[in-house]
Amino acid sequence: DFQPYLSAVQSGRLPIYRALQPTPAELYTREFMLQLKLGSVSASAFTHKFGTDPRTTFATPLSTLREWGYLVEEGDRIGLTRDGLLQVDRLLQEFFDPKYRKGRYA
Repeated sequence: DFQPYLSAVQSGRLPIYRALQPTPAELYTREFMLQLKLGSVSASAFTHKFGTDPRTTFATPLSTLREWGYLVEEGDRIGLTRDGLLQVDRLLQEFFDPKYRKGRYA
């Protein structure tokens, strides 16, 4: 039915809907991973924005990346080594909620 779409547009509303509304925890994780893909994250800026230190929230995956030799921590910055950046998409799976680890997402 096209009429609800037209009515929304004509009334000035955008008829855009998301199938999945991410939770605050999912938004936190998503932003952390996107910043890490760029190379590094400021722990203090992240804590200021979200109220939680990512070094605490992600202690286990960060420890794993450190053990594998892909994590660089310099003061406030949490980052990846060059080798880590070359395989970042594989490494970020360590941060996924367990319910998302088995599926494939494009």
